[in-house]
Amino acid sequence: MHGLTLPDLTPQNLDTVRLLAQEGCREHTIRRALGLTLPQWKALKEDTEAGELSPLALALEEGRAEGAGDIIACMKQRMREGSERAAEFLADRVFQLNRGDGNAEVPRVAIYIQAALSPTEYAQVIAVQQPGALTHER
Repeated sequence: MHGLTLPDLTPQNLDTVRLLAQEGCREHTIRRALGLTLPQWKALKEDTEAGELSPLALALEEGRAEGAGDIIACMKQRMREGSERAAEFLADRVFQLNRGDGNAEVPRVAIYIQAALSPTEYAQVIAVQQPGALTHER
């Protein structure tokens, strides 16, 4: 990239990226923590010539996935303890119940339940809707 000097990211740097991404930090915050300029950050995030994720991009995605798993595990526990808000969060944001996939050409079936569900019943609905989606329990 036209004379741009790219530092080698150490395993410790990549661990820092994973940890900060897991905690929900924005990319510009992570970039600053590593002491990288914006052009360096962009260059280090580019895919390899083989089309694979760069080590930096991979560390970011691994950290984000771990953070999302932490949130899901927390909400599942709260749902088991009786929180209807946690069940609603999981149904809406994680399992995206009642949301289409954007494919309007395929006929859809909508099932409406005329009574409120308990957290246990929500858990059963989610288990039916997403078999095996959360096989990694914390």
